Amino acid sequence: MENSSLLETEQDRSERMIDSEPNKLETQQNESDEIVRGQLSKLETESDGMIKDEPDKPRESKPFDTMLDLYHVLDRLIPYPETDIVESVDFTYRGSEIANKKTHLQKIDKEKSPRTIVCHDMKGGYLEDRFFWGSTSHDSYLFYNWYAIDTFIYFSHHFITVPPYGWICAAHKHGVKILGTIITEENTSVYEFWQSIVESYDNLQAFADALVTLTKRYGFDGWLLNFETNFTKNDFRPSQPLNHVVDKVLYFVKYLTETLHKEVENSEVIWYDSLVKVGALAWQNELNEENKDFFLNCDGIYLNYQWTKDHLDRTNTLVKQLGRDVRDVYVGLDIFARGTSGVGEFNCSDALDAIRKYNFSVAIFAPGWTHEHFGPNHFNIVDDIFWTLLFPYLHIHVPIYEDETFRSTFCRGAGTCYYYNGQEHSLPERLNEGKGFYELRLQQPQLSVPVRILDLKNTTYTHLIAGKSAADKTIKILEEDDADIGDDIKTPMTRIEELYLKWWHIIEENENLTDKSIVLRGNTFEYCEDFSYEGGGCLRVITRNEKLYHRLFLVYVNFKLYIQASLVYAEAETNASTREPPILILGRNSAFKAIQPYDHSRVNDRWWKCTYLTDFKTVDEIGVLFRRNCVCYLGEVVLDKYDQIFGK
Repeated sequence: MENSSLLETEQDRSERMIDSEPNKLETQQNESDEIVRGQLSKLETESDGMIKDEPDKPRESKPFDTMLDLYHVLDRLIPYPETDIVESVDFTYRGSEIANKKTHLQKIDKEKSPRTIVCHDMKGGYLEDRFFWGSTSHDSYLFYNWYAIDTFIYFSHHFITVPPYGWICAAHKHGVKILGTIITEENTSVYEFWQSIVESYDNLQAFADALVTLTKRYGFDGWLLNFETNFTKNDFRPSQPLNHVVDKVLYFVKYLTETLHKEVENSEVIWYDSLVKVGALAWQNELNEENKDFFLNCDGIYLNYQWTKDHLDRTNTLVKQLGRDVRDVYVGLDIFARGTSGVGEFNCSDALDAIRKYNFSVAIFAPGWTHEHFGPNHFNIVDDIFWTLLFPYLHIHVPIYEDETFRSTFCRGAGTCYYYNGQEHSLPERLNEGKGFYELRLQQPQLSVPVRILDLKNTTYTHLIAGKSAADKTIKILEEDDADIGDDIKTPMTRIEELYLKWWHIIEENENLTDKSIVLRGNTFEYCEDFSYEGGGCLRVITRNEKLYHRLFLVYVNFKLYIQASLVYAEAETNASTREPPILILGRNSAFKAIQPYDHSRVNDRWWKCTYLTDFKTVDEIGVLFRRNCVCYLGEVVLDKYDQIFGK
């Protein structure tokens, strides 16, 4: 009862603060209107690139650097092609159980599972990902652990950051929401924007309505609000008291959130921990009295990165007093480790463990560090290691395919060459003759499990030591009985490649290296970019224990008819004489069935295709089993209705 009355008091005060003065400023109408009319004429020749392809250039996703930029083209924006988000079931799986390769996974109520945001910040944004139909920069950054996250935020330092079309396609294909970013920082144009917009409630509503229209027209799911503007500085000269300005910001947050919820299903507005109730820019690193009113008027708060356990304790207490779900608090985790006392880079597991103890959600900022820091040549290896370390603290959502074909060729949306039916093939919308492609909309459904290169534990990952520059970074190699490493120092990639290529395994508390034949007995797989069945890559599957199957996808596939499946695979050696085909593993309610192929035929010189007939109508897990020690490649997995090929 005490919590309930406290909540009523806080909500009532917040409502009064926001709604008390909507008509007080009518007599001040509207300096900003004159500014808009005066400057619109300057933009007449600048809008075409915002709304359509130029004759000799591809269509691009672009940000808006001013409010007027948006207003001028809003009615003429060409919508992005529609990309419906794939629905998910009402439960998740613990990443820890998947990482430990448990056969029977416990289903966790989705409404109790903490959520995960990835906030993508890469070199200012709008790089090769900005092109609608892709580019030839095949070694650009990719994200593929989609089923381990719930929301993807495209971040840049432009005023209005709109997610590029390719990212929207990839996120929605995996059931992940994608948000744009509104950011205001410290410069003259920003102060002019705020001075204009807070002059009236009509101005605030007009801007919010424009953002809602933009969200609907481009088909994404909401916004991160990052208002890093200090209203207490002399540069900001509003025509009203500062507390009224903050009330207007609160009104804007509430109005945008409520309007977006009405217009866009399952939309979200997230507040970043920056502006506080007195109008100052002051990162709190916790939920407290200074920022709680913003939190109460949107869907969640994204906390700054310099938090401690005490910050989390106080946040936990207050969020419960306010009657809000603790999962609406997203604790920030900066992978670049800027000002975080060593938390970041490969050293994130302890921090994520601390966050999850409160059942808080997490916002992982700039995981593209693995690409920026180590470069594209080593990206796949380093990124797999990074996410393997985080996976035990994540929750895996499950996509729904209801009377709908499930198909994946494992392509991540890029490659040195595009393949179709196992043969090199040109993309019809390529703008030049280069073979490489980077096209996120072509990304196929990705694995539900981490690409395990090494069985890494938090206490035994390789230690990256901060140096003067990225090139100076080194790795310590600790011997079993000798903590004094002396001159035994190697560069990070030398060390990682050594572990990777020789299949060494890290064990116990010290980084003792043991040969793979002694320790590493399990099965594993990795992404292969050397060739493909369709797209730019395939899955290299390594079987060392023929009694263990490879778990690939956690999905919900349901048909009215029996399911027919197919696998396309290749042997490591194209002229291998023994071709015992793979066995398909299908799971349903923790019961598994091993299915031999009904048909086995060659597609071309490299690829083989197996067809499987089942008595299942519903499947919630897909795997594969090889009854021999081998290296094989998977090029395609399909689950469809029984009557498509061999049926009645």
